[in-house]
Amino acid sequence: MGNRALIIFTDGERVSPVVYLHWCGDQVPKWLADLKQLMHGREGDVDYSCARFIGLCHTQIGGNLSLGVWNAPTPIERAVRAFPCTDRSREQLAAYGHGDAGVVVVNARDYTWTACGGYLRNFNPSSTTNA
Repeated sequence: MGNRALIIFTDGERVSPVVYLHWCGDQVPKWLADLKQLMHGREGDVDYSCARFIGLCHTQIGGNLSLGVWNAPTPIERAVRAFPCTDRSREQLAAYGHGDAGVVVVNARDYTWTACGGYLRNFNPSSTTNA
């Protein structure tokens, strides 16, 4: 049905809206690496990190479909704030995803990320963490 991913940015306290990608889940690692370079000197800014990530995605995804954004439900925000401390938060986030690439939680302080569920949890470059 797609190559879906949900991406959420956090600094451990604040949580961004959810960024939805329908066809480009496999591009998330590259786009997050690009974002890290773009945001150099502005680490920790959850709002701008999310906005600039959406901007990067927008330049790569044509048309008016396949890129969305929405506010996470309160239980998902809580799971992101608790992440990666509890297995329950990992399970809750994996269940929230649509399959495919999974739910990607990005630490806006250093742009490391962890995928819950989906195939990106097996992605393993030295600059990332995975669940």
